[in-house]
Amino acid sequence: MRVEEFYNVIPKLPGVRVFEFTDNLEAARRLLEFALERDFELEIVTFEEELLEPLKEIAGERARVRAIDEGKERYNQRQLQYDTIFVDMDISKLDDFVMFIRKVYRIMKNAGNLVMPVDKRDKERVIESMIEWNYVAINDTELEGDRVLITAKKLHGWEKV
Repeated sequence: MRVEEFYNVIPKLPGVRVFEFTDNLEAARRLLEFALERDFELEIVTFEEELLEPLKEIAGERARVRAIDEGKERYNQRQLQYDTIFVDMDISKLDDFVMFIRKVYRIMKNAGNLVMPVDKRDKERVIESMIEWNYVAINDTELEGDRVLITAKKLHGWEKV
């Protein structure tokens, strides 16, 4: 399977917002094309400054693009929350994965989806961290090569007390 096959988790409703973390120009291009087909709002974010200009070139006026620091307190601007978040980047390069998924949780709408491909060797660690930070409906699907796709939801009120 390929990540693009999971673009259908994006709700087919007006006013849908999608957020993408990426270190991959081609992955951003594919999601942008899907956004144009389905007419949803897309924000593309990278932690790599050198990727910012190429991302802006492919996105033009069709999506917001910005580079941010991984250690930034909040990843969203204007306190917006998103229906679906795609993490199209190598999470092994993150300084603090647990802090990353906590910040991602805060920018998701209730019942929002997280879609994140990871290496098979990282799968258990990722799932355990997600459970610890109140993600629910966590599933994994085999992708091509040594990758799995993890999907999860944010459901308000399901936290451990």
